[in-house]
Amino acid sequence: MQDPDKMLLYTSFPTEVFNVLVNVLERMGPFNYFSGWTVQGFSTSDQLLMTLMKLRLNLRDLDLAERFNTSKSTVSNIFNTYVAALHEILFEGVMKTVGIPSQLKCKGSMPKSFEEFSSARIAMDATEITQDVPSDMNSQSLSYSNYKSRHTAKAVTCVAPNGALVYCSELYPGSTSDAAIVDHCGVLDMLKPGDMILADKGFNIFDKLPSGVTLNIPPFLSSKSHFTKEEAQLCYKIGRSRIHVERANERIKNFCILDHIPSQYRHLSTKIFQLCVALVNLQSPLLKEIADKYEIPN
Repeated sequence: MQDPDKMLLYTSFPTEVFNVLVNVLERMGPFNYFSGWTVQGFSTSDQLLMTLMKLRLNLRDLDLAERFNTSKSTVSNIFNTYVAALHEILFEGVMKTVGIPSQLKCKGSMPKSFEEFSSARIAMDATEITQDVPSDMNSQSLSYSNYKSRHTAKAVTCVAPNGALVYCSELYPGSTSDAAIVDHCGVLDMLKPGDMILADKGFNIFDKLPSGVTLNIPPFLSSKSHFTKEEAQLCYKIGRSRIHVERANERIKNFCILDHIPSQYRHLSTKIFQLCVALVNLQSPLLKEIADKYEIPN
């Protein structure tokens, strides 16, 4: 596909990035296909495009089968296989292996919005995706989010000061608190004394912080009627820095499969979500300041 606009529509990134992924997959293959039989007659490029179209637009399997002149079972076999392969390469092999950049590396690409928090290593947030009502009554209770007033799954994501997504937890039931996810997922174990976390009020995790790690969240009003001038300024500064993780989460949700993961792919929910997180890092940088610094075209 040579049309750059169509490539962005169907995959969310430029042709050059797509071609790099094709080359990586060809070097990693051949794969053991999910359904136990090998797909014939489709190139790596076609199978990758089909998978990305499913992630980006959440097209029905029958729709993809018609577009690629194949069967629904072939579409399902390719999608299951390629999601697992891409997750292994991009999330497990890159995001988890590289991990959260050190404070020294963060300072090397620190944008102006973080100048008040020079020791910040990550900005943290939680994001939710909708899921079907579980058939099990206990699961229904666990997955119901009072905040969203529907059944959801939730994950914690973190961005480095330069806007790159550097951490993503597994998906948890929607009723799980942000603090409980942070405590369970192990992200705090990756931080060192002197590091700072920026988060919103939902992350009241002061009692869970490792020694020497600090947390900066907006102040609470408590019994006061309004913030002091200093507290209002702190809220503004934290919000100005944290906006990057919220923008990153918006990009994640631009993968329409997260609007409603089809029931036949629910066993892949966490891998699908984490793969979408990894794919966001292949898009143009969130911050123009960072793109300009490294001369990355938008």
